[in-house]
Amino acid sequence: MDYARVQTVAIIGAGVAGLATARSLLAIGRQCTVFERASELGGVWADGYINFGVQVQRELYEFPDWPLPAGTPDFTPGPIIARYLADFADHFAITPRIRFDTEVVEVCTDESGSRVTTLHDGRRESMNFDLVVVCIGLYSNQPHIAEFPQRERFAGEVMHNSSLKSAAQLANKRVAVVGYGKSATDAVLEAASAASAAHLIFRNAHWPIPQKLAGVLPFKWGLLQRLNLTLLPPYQYTTPVEKAVHGIGKPLVWIYWRLVEALLYFQCQLGSRSGSRVSLVSSTPIEIDAFGESTMVPRPEFFRRVRNGDIQAHRTSIEYYTENGVQLADGSLLELDLVIMATGWKTDFSFLAADSWKALEPADDGFYLYRHVLHPATPGLAFVGRAASISSVLTYCLQAHWLARLIEGEVVLPDDAAMRADIAQMKEWKRAWIPFSSSRSARLIAHTQHYHDELLRDMGINPLRKRGWLGPLREVFEPYLPSDYADIFSTS
Repeated sequence: MDYARVQTVAIIGAGVAGLATARSLLAIGRQCTVFERASELGGVWADGYINFGVQVQRELYEFPDWPLPAGTPDFTPGPIIARYLADFADHFAITPRIRFDTEVVEVCTDESGSRVTTLHDGRRESMNFDLVVVCIGLYSNQPHIAEFPQRERFAGEVMHNSSLKSAAQLANKRVAVVGYGKSATDAVLEAASAASAAHLIFRNAHWPIPQKLAGVLPFKWGLLQRLNLTLLPPYQYTTPVEKAVHGIGKPLVWIYWRLVEALLYFQCQLGSRSGSRVSLVSSTPIEIDAFGESTMVPRPEFFRRVRNGDIQAHRTSIEYYTENGVQLADGSLLELDLVIMATGWKTDFSFLAADSWKALEPADDGFYLYRHVLHPATPGLAFVGRAASISSVLTYCLQAHWLARLIEGEVVLPDDAAMRADIAQMKEWKRAWIPFSSSRSARLIAHTQHYHDELLRDMGINPLRKRGWLGPLREVFEPYLPSDYADIFSTS
């Protein structure tokens, strides 16, 4: 596709990815229309569950050159993020370009352009664009509710955690939360405070990422510095230093990760105490488990309330519903009034025309893209936000900036065969070791920095962002933040 001819762009979704994309493309003079099915912008931040918020420190979840307001707390509450995004959209004149309450029902693309069909107030409308950018993130608006036998027998209520809006929904009820991700721990903590009984049911435990390592050091110091990058399972493209570390230094790497596990084991009280309580230790090594679907930064009180009995943990699965609760596979029978499914979301790309969807080669672990943005078989279609990273706002901004530079001719794509080869190599690399999930194709997590470096090199920008006479040392030991990239973007 000749990206130089792109003048009109449809952006699907007005969450973080959509806003970042609109900002970058408007800055280079392209005409953008943003389609948002909700009545307000913000995506997941517009309408979250009770007490939802960011699970990273404030400086990791902000636009590189548009910092959060002074005094914003760490692990920022969702309503503050929603206001922040609205202010961003207003400042960069994005809001007038958003069509709210407008659902995209079909996207057809080819070399000549794209046709977008929408539904608003019961009326269908079709428009032509040079490019469509899908910015709906990794998950859509379809909650995933795990199904178990004999659901019709249960006299209580079953809900998805996204429907939990008030503590009043939990008051004086016997509640079980199913899942072990961040939303599950948030929901069960609310239940522990408001319900008469709070249970957490999960099949597999996962290594947590504490807000502060050893109760002192913010976790960014253990995940977002280049030193730690060399100790991770090697990236798709490995540097000579990383090859050496995982060659002659392999035993030391193994020891390092076992020490990290020991730190988390004692800090978070994960052990079973010789079988006297439920073990919360993952069966997967931390350097692998950290790339799984349930990577989380739980609130500090979560493990304490599990261990003091406020939350009753059950490492098993639901076998079937009973009239008054659930029968668990370990033989336990729980009497319940409410079951909350914190079991994620279903991805919904049903608006893509059948030929485009097939061309993306979807599989049970998702579909793979060149630079997590493009597929050579779907001209006229791009994705921003389809990348699971630790610093997602920064990731989406860099993806959007990369796309803008591509349109301006400052990024040169390899030919289709080379892009397909890169995609095939990525697929082989991820499937060789990253735990299975429906979004494995998009998972970067602790390899976020490697990915950011790739995008910057494509744009001809130095990926080494630390400045000053201590710059070389800071590159190795200091965590990377969105603010390190502020000079790449314009605040005009």
